[in-house]
Amino acid sequence: MTVRCISILLLPFMLLLGCSSPPPTPNPTPLENEVENPANSDAMTMQGIDLYMHRPTSKKVGAQKPELWVHAESMAIGDGNTYHFENARAFIYSQDEAEEVVIEAKRGSFEQDASAVLEGDVTLTAGTLHMLLTDIKWMRPEDGTTGSAFSDKPVVIDDPDLQLNASGMRLHPDTQQFELDNVSGVVRFGGKLL
Repeated sequence: MTVRCISILLLPFMLLLGCSSPPPTPNPTPLENEVENPANSDAMTMQGIDLYMHRPTSKKVGAQKPELWVHAESMAIGDGNTYHFENARAFIYSQDEAEEVVIEAKRGSFEQDASAVLEGDVTLTAGTLHMLLTDIKWMRPEDGTTGSAFSDKPVVIDDPDLQLNASGMRLHPDTQQFELDNVSGVVRFGGKLL
């Protein structure tokens, strides 16, 4: 089978993933170099792939950013609606699209319209806030409402005014709020330690 045939066969598949209208920024790398994986004839590896989780309902008209966008250097198709990826950069957008949360990770998985997991040297950046995590999970509730991100593993927060350690965290993008569990560390107000 030639690369051209694989691309033609994947077009309907990619449309089902919701890849038809990418967010305006940042500019994703186009799908390239699709090849079959010789180690497993049932699996296929793709390079430069984008996965989206769009909001279940929206009153906005016209193009809008998804609630979650994962751009991965490579991806393999797993069982059902699960995709495994490597070297990823993910973007979480609030409902008003005011500011994005950027997550980078070595690997992860994505289940269409349900969840995503990012693992391995995970960094999360939101404005000046910088977090180091073991993993982070994105879950959409079964009722189809807006998703949220969380980690139940240690979190290190490194910010100009915060140096904190926590045993876990929750991110609610629409309210732009982080919740931290079992926090210890240093908070600076006006250049003074508290």
